[in-house]
Order: sequence, then structure tokens, then C-alpha cells
Amino acid sequence: GVRLDRTLTFRQHLENVKDKIKTRNNIIAKLAGSSWGCHANVLRTSALALVYSMADYCAPVWARSTHCKKVDVQLNNTMRIITGTVRSTQLDWLPVLSNIAPPDLRRQVQTESMILKLSNYPDLSVQIDIANHPPKRLSSRKPIWSMVQSNKSIEEMWANKWTNTNVRNHFLVSVPDSRVPGFVLSRALWTALNRIRTGQGRCNYQLHKWGMTDSPLCECGRIQTTSHIVEEYQRTRLDGGIATLHICGQMAIKWLEELDIRL
Repeated sequence: GVRLDRTLTFRQHLENVKDKIKTRNNIIAKLAGSSWGCHANVLRTSALALVYSMADYCAPVWARSTHCKKVDVQLNNTMRIITGTVRSTQLDWLPVLSNIAPPDLRRQVQTESMILKLSNYPDLSVQIDIANHPPKRLSSRKPIWSMVQSNKSIEEMWANKWTNTNVRNHFLVSVPDSRVPGFVLSRALWTALNRIRTGQGRCNYQLHKWGMTDSPLCECGRIQTTSHIVEEYQRTRLDGGIATLHICGQMAIKWLEELDIRL
């Protein structure tokens, strides 16, 4: 059920949901590491069944709480497990790579769907609270009747959000709700591919920022970023660069298999 508090902030309820999701994330994490484990499709299905079923439960009730971020943080960890990405990965990449809509959009669509269903039953007493609601007393509160109906599908809202975002290598994906290539790759290749896509991996540049190596330079003397490994470093350069790698054709898969830099 949903735990109510005196001020209807749902803080305690969302704390409980956060803890439950964290426990279930630990279970899913046992299915895969950075270089071994189940395919992304198995992890995604497991996450939807174990984690998102919990996170979406009665979401329209508490979706406008300021404490939703407690749940979103754990869902971001879920998507990192699925995609094999590191913690510094830009958040807008996570739903795209895991092929799961962003949590805030999922809650918004569920809320709009509930309001639409209620509108079909005018005799319900809850209609009074929505149609003839009392004035809002606190600016911090965001009651359900103050929500502006978007009248858009989750795919359209996701596309708009992705268009307006500013992430590294944004050009690789034009339709965020479509499954990215490489979903059926082995765990090691899938992880390396996604870390190159997002520009966040265990290259010398990142390791130096994290304080794990003394120099950010490559053997060639230039700063070693993921794009440098794919597009500039003579020994590992791939024809077509990151764009070719993203498509994940046979040449790209062979390149990933032969890459001797563990990202």
C-alpha cells in the first residue's frame, strides 16, 4: 500500500520504496558485472519485473511529491546495471541505452491515464476534488489538479526531452525510444560499446580525473579519451569512428573483440 503522512509529502513512503528498490538492485547486480553476465535483454526484463513494478506502484498518488528523486536515484542505478555504464555517465543517456522510458515521464503518463479514466465516471465522489478543488494553500504543494495535460504519448514526450538535452555524442540517437544496436552482444562488448557511446569509461583521461592514474595521456602523447581511442589513436582507430561503432556491424563487433584497452 501507500503510507500517508500528515502533510501528504509521502516522504516516508518514498523512503521505503527507495530501500526496496535498492535491495532488488542488489539482486539484479548479481546477474552481471562489467565484463561478464547476462545479456542486456535479460537484465532489462528482470529490472522491469522486479524494480519498476515496485517503483510504478500507485505512482499517480505520489508522483508530484518533491521526494520522488529518492526513487529516481535508485532507478538510475538500475539502468546503470543494465547498460554497464559508469556513475559519471550523463543521466539522459541511461533510459536510451536501457530502452526504458525516463521515470518522470512514466509517472506523468500514468497520472494522465488515471485522470482520463476518472473523467469517464462523473458520478464518482473524487470528481469533486478534481473539478471543484479547494484553493492551493502552500506554493510547495503540487496537487494533481494543477497538472497541465500534455495529450502526448510517452514516445513523443521522450523525443522532445531528448531533442532538448545536451549530452555527449547526442547525434548517435535520433529516436530515443527505439532499442539501440548491440542489445544482444555479450556483456563485455555491450559494456565497452556503451561506455564509448557516452564518452565515459576507464580511459586515462577519466582515470586521471578520478585520481586513479598519474597522467591523462595516451601512449602517443595526446589525452586519452574514448573518442581518441576510437577515432585518433593509430593502433586502435576504427574507420568511420564512433558513428560506425554505434551501428554495431560486423566490423564494429570485430573491433570491440580485438580492443585491448579495458574500458
